[in-house]
Amino acid sequence: MTLIKKSFKAFLNQKLHSIDKDIFLVVALSPLITILIFDFHSFTLGWNEGRGGLLFALFFLVMEWYDARNELELNLTKRKILGFALSISFLSIYFIAIYKFNLQTFLFNYGKNFAVEGGLPSWVWLWDYIVFAIFLIASLTSLFNIKVLKLIVTPIIYCIGSALILLLDVFFPYQSIGFLAGLVPFIMNTVILLLKVSNVKVLTNLFEAREPPWIYVKGNYLNVMGKERFVILEVNWPCAGVFSLLIYSLIISILMIKLNASIKRKIVYASLGALGTFFMNIFRIYLIVLAILYSAVDLKIFHESIGEVLFIIWIVIYLLAVIKVESHK
Repeated sequence: MTLIKKSFKAFLNQKLHSIDKDIFLVVALSPLITILIFDFHSFTLGWNEGRGGLLFALFFLVMEWYDARNELELNLTKRKILGFALSISFLSIYFIAIYKFNLQTFLFNYGKNFAVEGGLPSWVWLWDYIVFAIFLIASLTSLFNIKVLKLIVTPIIYCIGSALILLLDVFFPYQSIGFLAGLVPFIMNTVILLLKVSNVKVLTNLFEAREPPWIYVKGNYLNVMGKERFVILEVNWPCAGVFSLLIYSLIISILMIKLNASIKRKIVYASLGALGTFFMNIFRIYLIVLAILYSAVDLKIFHESIGEVLFIIWIVIYLLAVIKVESHK
């Protein structure tokens, strides 16, 4: 009987080892993929109005997975398979609780006890990032071991960082953080400069208003009169690029740990990347204003997607450039 059990275990282990590791990644992400298919709208909302940031986490996960999978040893046992199944169940139960048992409504009502009113959406959505970070840690360590977190850590750090930033917005929304809100005037002035260079009419007072398009600036408000519509844009610290800068800081810190370079070069890389990220967000606001001035594009979709698209393009190009430079050195 013992011989039969050993033979069956050896057979099972051999079969499981023959399965490509990528299958486990697809299976692990199946709950999130299901939500992406059936509730795609929740992934296209603003940074504190939806779970669009999980697409960033998914992007970083896939990148690091394919970079590290040759170093990962898949030595499956019944305990590891059980742990892997439980981690998937944990993520699935969370999403089921949201869509079947109104978990988000419960969180919203509970958050009223301590969160400021403007920060309640952030309180609701930050739990997606916390749960997904726990899921990633549990699923990866169950399949491999704790050392895997050194190879696949960016999506986890990203989720934890996003949750912390959203938590910050729970208690300090809009302009309540002085040193962050202090960035807004500089950003506004830079956007106005770009618009002037683009021959956009910038009014000093509303009495000068004639034929559109034109913009009028008052405080941190951009009054934009386009050819098709009039829109008032309010620029506060969450939408002024601070969120992307903090996420960039998390990503670049991980790269700097892994990068085999001198401290001086690491500081240069991190500083240049931070400046690039900052001005990329200014460029994002500039593009949003142009979209209002000269097009009839759906502003909500454009506003919610352009930042993510620009950030991904920028961060991928910059990281590849850093790696390319270091490869020559």
